[in-house]
Amino acid sequence: MWTWAEWIPDRVVQLAGLDAATGSGAALHFFLYDLQKIVVLILAVAFIMALVRGALPLDRIRVWLDRPGGRVLGYPAAALFGAVTPFCSCSSVPVFLGFIQARFPIGVAFAFLITSPIVNEIAVALLGATFGWKFAFTYAGVGIALGIGGGLVLTLLRAERWLTPGAMAPVTAEDDDPPPTGWSARLRDAGGTSVSILRRILPWLLASLALGAGMHGFVPTGFFEKLFAGTGAWTVPLASAAGLPLYVSANATVPLLDAFVAKGVPLGTALAFLLSAVGVSIPEMVMLRSVMTVRLLVVFSVVVLVGTTIVGWILNALQ
Repeated sequence: MWTWAEWIPDRVVQLAGLDAATGSGAALHFFLYDLQKIVVLILAVAFIMALVRGALPLDRIRVWLDRPGGRVLGYPAAALFGAVTPFCSCSSVPVFLGFIQARFPIGVAFAFLITSPIVNEIAVALLGATFGWKFAFTYAGVGIALGIGGGLVLTLLRAERWLTPGAMAPVTAEDDDPPPTGWSARLRDAGGTSVSILRRILPWLLASLALGAGMHGFVPTGFFEKLFAGTGAWTVPLASAAGLPLYVSANATVPLLDAFVAKGVPLGTALAFLLSAVGVSIPEMVMLRSVMTVRLLVVFSVVVLVGTTIVGWILNALQ
């Protein structure tokens, strides 16, 4: 599918006098090839989804989620809403805070917060192009299930009691800006949105690609087998815990996942590591501290850790 993207990496590696199969040549080829593919997908998919989201009545969706009768469907609806927002963990926080201040059910708000950074249309497209669409849709389903399950757990724990005083105060901010009208304005808005998304994640994308390229070209065969590739059940929670402090977007983790699997790490273990890295981050925790007590931050992190561990165990068993 991506044979067109081979031309530039091949030429650059040849001009540099490197071997594309090993060492620096393999790392450079990996970096350039994946950079082209990911940038094209981000721009195209973000542009299309920006047009779609511009037609959604977001204010009505929020009102519907707050209705008592809407709680049963509120969890999957919030998770699905999170799945179509191409946000990283920090970008999801302002929407989550809006849900809290509008007094939405706490579990519904968390269903969005968990799902939004993990699943988005760009990450699904990248995974489909890299690992096949069966895996991409499985990933999306797993991420949505994590959001729904995490929201239900936090509801059962009555997590609202661990919010900081005044966190659920009525909102007084101005209403959201209305979406642009007319095709010309909507197309300009979608183009600006796609470029803005690319700019926002580009530093993390480049860092992730550089790390993935380094792993691809220089990490000795067997290194990750020793770290995460063991058959013991403990390797999956270890991988999930190792991913929690990191701050990466779902779009930027695809090269890492590709490199991990290529080095022999079981798919479930690699996915558990990357799901936890995407779902929780230290910058996100700093932002959430304005409305959450330390206890709730710890509970939220543990819910994500347990959820990603269970997912990793299941996928490893199926594999």
